[in-house]
Amino acid sequence: MKKLMLFMTLMSASFLLNAAGMANSYEVEYVRVDTTGLAYVNFKSALINTPASCTEKPGFTHALAFDTNTAGGKSILSVVLTAQASGKLIYALGTGLCDNYGVIEDWSYGWIK
Repeated sequence: MKKLMLFMTLMSASFLLNAAGMANSYEVEYVRVDTTGLAYVNFKSALINTPASCTEKPGFTHALAFDTNTAGGKSILSVVLTAQASGKLIYALGTGLCDNYGVIEDWSYGWIK
């Protein structure tokens, strides 16, 4: 029974991880920050894996959104601007949700490669 529960937990976690867009060694095309503090990074390639269904509108399949009003959002802004300025690539994973803009998947975590 314990093995079955472990298997079900791992399968659920695997499904959740696959229900998000991914930027795997992507170059930053541009970064946009609005007066509200909401921002997004647009990559030169479309997100892979399974991007959130809300990103199906043309132009938003290459982007991940974040909120610079939070400490995490300020850190993300720093990471993407540093990557853009230095020509480095980014690995980032979305949340599978579009809470910030409604049409752009939200950033979960990422780093400069």
